[in-house]
Amino acid sequence: MTNMTMADYSGHFASAPGYCDFARFGPVSLDVARVVGSTMDTLAGGRVDWAALEAGELEARQLAAQLTGRQSADQVVLSSSTSPGLFHLAFSLPGGSASEVLVGPGEFPANIQPWLRAGERQGPTPRVLPSGPVTPEMVADALTPSSVALAVSAVDYRTGYRADLQGLRQVLGDRLLLVDSIQGFGAVDMEWGVADAVVVGGQKWLRSSWGTGFTSLSEAALDRLGAGLTGWWGMQDPMGFSVPALEAQPSPTARRFAMTAPDLVKAAALAAGLRLLRDAGPAAVGRAIAERTDMLVRAVEEAGGSLLQALGPKERSGIVSFSLPGTSPEAVAGALATRGITVSARPGHVRVSAHATTPLPVIEEIASVLAGASS
Repeated sequence: MTNMTMADYSGHFASAPGYCDFARFGPVSLDVARVVGSTMDTLAGGRVDWAALEAGELEARQLAAQLTGRQSADQVVLSSSTSPGLFHLAFSLPGGSASEVLVGPGEFPANIQPWLRAGERQGPTPRVLPSGPVTPEMVADALTPSSVALAVSAVDYRTGYRADLQGLRQVLGDRLLLVDSIQGFGAVDMEWGVADAVVVGGQKWLRSSWGTGFTSLSEAALDRLGAGLTGWWGMQDPMGFSVPALEAQPSPTARRFAMTAPDLVKAAALAAGLRLLRDAGPAAVGRAIAERTDMLVRAVEEAGGSLLQALGPKERSGIVSFSLPGTSPEAVAGALATRGITVSARPGHVRVSAHATTPLPVIEEIASVLAGASS
């Protein structure tokens, strides 16, 4: 890891300073843009450097393993987003009437549909937890002898609530902790290593663009998960062709959670995004985002607004969702847009998600707009 300052880190990006919608999409770094452009230029000329492309894919898996507390790149498989990773998990868990996976009702649909679909096809039965944040206490009360796993988001996409992964790990015991990490990875420095599966899409806080992502698996997950959706690339020797296809066996590594060969261009983009996060330091990036989040929370409170969910500093992430009395979310977002500030207007609330690269004067400008809108 280098001694990159936040100023150095910000120099790797060229997005508009007022962009505060990273929970929806994170404008890519200059590093990502360059590697994708140069790789595509090379491919356009018919100069396919397979060794370099494959090295980029390996580097992406090595970096993902390092940043999620794994020992080996063999514990990571690349994917195009969180959804393929979650579907692989859902269709690889042991099924039957004595197998259930706990899932919160407020999860983003990407972390609900896989469990519903698998349950319809003899997979584990999804059991919905009570409404509200998925806390260790809630999970402890819900566990039964049939519970084999918990599927949970590291960060709630609506409220910004940050799950207590360590606490969940403790109450689950040897059951699997499967984490949709798209709204947390790259935004909050969490204890990823306690999760049995860390499923990440790279298009938001990691700023690696659409079509990038990975699943990082613990040794326990590799031991217990089957090969529900394994494709040809997930076999032990996918390019060997020495074994007839009908006799090929799934890889014992994380590669068995792949349907097809990875997109090597997107692997290079993911490696660039992960490398930048590693060099800046996840903790340093997380602290900078937390500073901006705390400022936004104070701005909402001082303007008389209502947070979608009141959270303590240790429960916050990079998402601040709120409403202002007598003012529609669309009106608030429109007022901010006139100042060059981009946020999301959602049903009943405004969602602001600032990154470490967001200049502090932008947060102060948001505070000014909110104060004016509520006066």
